[in-house]
Amino acid sequence: MPLFSVIIPTKNRPDFLHQAIASVLGQSLADFEVLVVNDGTPFELRTTDNRVRHLENASRGAVPARNLGVQQARAPYIAFLDDDDQWIDSCFLKQSEAALRRSTFVYGNGRMTFPGEDRARLFDQSADQYSLMHDNTILISAVCYHRALHAKLGAFDETLPYYWDWDWYLRVARAHPYLHHLKKPVVDIRIHAQNMSGNSNQAARQANLDALAAKHGLGKLSLKNHTDFV
Repeated sequence: MPLFSVIIPTKNRPDFLHQAIASVLGQSLADFEVLVVNDGTPFELRTTDNRVRHLENASRGAVPARNLGVQQARAPYIAFLDDDDQWIDSCFLKQSEAALRRSTFVYGNGRMTFPGEDRARLFDQSADQYSLMHDNTILISAVCYHRALHAKLGAFDETLPYYWDWDWYLRVARAHPYLHHLKKPVVDIRIHAQNMSGNSNQAARQANLDALAAKHGLGKLSLKNHTDFV
């Protein structure tokens, strides 16, 4: 049984995807499986590494794809990597494994790459059960946690397609308040026109944010992107 299940949901971005996979295969801790969950057009993976598994989600959506990955995961620890992101710290899993001996949830910093900019911007934000009541300052592609959390807290909320991750962090932090912060950049986040949280989705995002706030009793929340924190 592997130590980590790295789940990569993907939809019609094969070039980005294979860069993401390569960044996982370059980790110094090699005891993992990679679950590529396809939510788009069927394709063939360009890898012969037997640690990489291909799952089909039949275009049911991004959050169901993540839930499918968790359902099929065999390892005690879960990590996520979006298909257009790349891990940049080869010791990310190794250091996360050490931290997960003391905590149920680990998150790192990131770098954001914007079109037309030569330098990446650093995303360096802390989070706890109180700050998460106001802002989501955790990058899903920089997260590792105990898979057993799902047995206790359930699956990701598929009624919150934009804020399922924030909902998950709130549920975890309330059950296990110590969130271990790796204070170093571990992932490159590409900012591009296809990002799900783009301005064209503002009305849908606001409705989903209101639903998140009602679910957790958070009051009125301001609509933000992770890019607002860099």
